[in-house]
Amino acid sequence: MFIRCCLNSKMTLFQIHERLHIVSHIFSAYLLSITFFAVVLCNVIPMYCNYAAGYFETSGPLVNGSFQHSVYCLYPFDFEKTLDGYIAGAIIGGYASSLCGCCVCAFDLLLCLMIFNLWGHFKILIHNLDSFPRPAAARTDTNKACHNATIVGSEMYSKSELEDVAIQLKECIEHHKVISNFTNRMSDAFGFSLGFYYFFHQVAGCLLLLQCSDVSLGSLTRYIPVTTIIFGELILISVIFESIGSMSEKLKDAVYNVPWEYMDTKNRKTVLIFLIRVQEPIHVKAGGMVKVGVTTMASILRTSLSYYAFIRKFS
Repeated sequence: MFIRCCLNSKMTLFQIHERLHIVSHIFSAYLLSITFFAVVLCNVIPMYCNYAAGYFETSGPLVNGSFQHSVYCLYPFDFEKTLDGYIAGAIIGGYASSLCGCCVCAFDLLLCLMIFNLWGHFKILIHNLDSFPRPAAARTDTNKACHNATIVGSEMYSKSELEDVAIQLKECIEHHKVISNFTNRMSDAFGFSLGFYYFFHQVAGCLLLLQCSDVSLGSLTRYIPVTTIIFGELILISVIFESIGSMSEKLKDAVYNVPWEYMDTKNRKTVLIFLIRVQEPIHVKAGGMVKVGVTTMASILRTSLSYYAFIRKFS
């Protein structure tokens, strides 16, 4: 909620720069904390279940039970019946779960920090368009406007002002081009990774739901927090990516509200070309085809629930 309030409020250029640092810091701390929380739960809960079952008190191999692990792999030793094998398997499983969690966390954090910077560039561009100067002849004093509501609309930019207007329009168009090119390069660089990332969430969500369907206390305490974190992270990342599309929609209004009625024909044509260019929303695409956002996230959630219901029915 704090991040949303920070991103949606009207800010100056310095405030945009400052709040981007605050939001990036808060999001980094949040993502690292939930990753640490998920890794600890994934490893501590099986350890506690083994302790509650009294498996640590046995001197020889287990007969009527087996040790629970956070990660199950094929080892050249017995890791389910002997205590020494369990310790070695627990160390390897803890390292594997920590490595996997850190990799996913680093990938999400890198992408989100890029999106936050893109959002900042959009905010700066919209700020420059909203504060586009009007002609000096059309500016009225605030006190005078309070007494007389008549707005002068027939004044045009002077010749020197038209030169400044052309320069500012060129800077805004170049800034939008930089944003668009960076987004395209980001899609090219992370498109395949984002596709695999969505595939991972779809498969992992289905498997975690299957594990949670076992209503035993051990399964619920072990898998419900991880399932909540996985789905929550997918929703959060998708909402953050969707903010770029919403900023693209605001950019259209900002370009249209530029005081083009005071310009000459050449600058009006420039504004028209700029307005045509911003009609296409900017989105990061997975695999160069699928837009990363709320719609794709909802489709993944529906598919995971459908697969879960299908597998649950025939299991």
